[in-house]
Amino acid sequence: MKKLLLAICLLSAVTSYSQEVMGIKVDGLRTEVVNKFKAKGFKVTGTPSVKAITLEGMVNGNKYEVVVVNTPTTKKVWKIGVYLSKQTDWYEIKATYEKFYNMLVEKYGEPNSSYTGFSSPYYEGDGYEMTGVGVGKCNYSAFWDLVYIQISEFKQVYLSYENPVNSELNTLENKNIDNKNF
Repeated sequence: MKKLLLAICLLSAVTSYSQEVMGIKVDGLRTEVVNKFKAKGFKVTGTPSVKAITLEGMVNGNKYEVVVVNTPTTKKVWKIGVYLSKQTDWYEIKATYEKFYNMLVEKYGEPNSSYTGFSSPYYEGDGYEMTGVGVGKCNYSAFWDLVYIQISEFKQVYLSYENPVNSELNTLENKNIDNKNF
């Protein structure tokens, strides 16, 4: 009986936990989360897919692209990705990365792992840093339990926030779909 009560307490603690992006929880139904972003002035861009929808908007004078990722069957949000403004200058994108990295460290503590540097033949100071970024040779990233940040090959700083319970639900729903098809 004690084990059952402990399991229920742990499960309720985990299910009530959720990351927030711009004050919006990484949880709930896709339509609810999208409507909350729309209420903040974001607009849907492109054609939504079954598993994701992209929105664009301005926050504090900066343009953001938000990707809301949901489970395929129940449409529960399990991940929200945020792309910051596209950059053309290495020192600007690095400063943006460092600014948001420091904000995350302040909020979540030191990351579980982090990387800074380039893969050969690129290196910081060679004058070709943005070329290296564009071809995926930039290795600026940091990982916490449910959050990560990186400089993406799209020449943008990318932040990802996940909900652990809905992430497991996503895995389960995808397995069920695969099992029905094969």
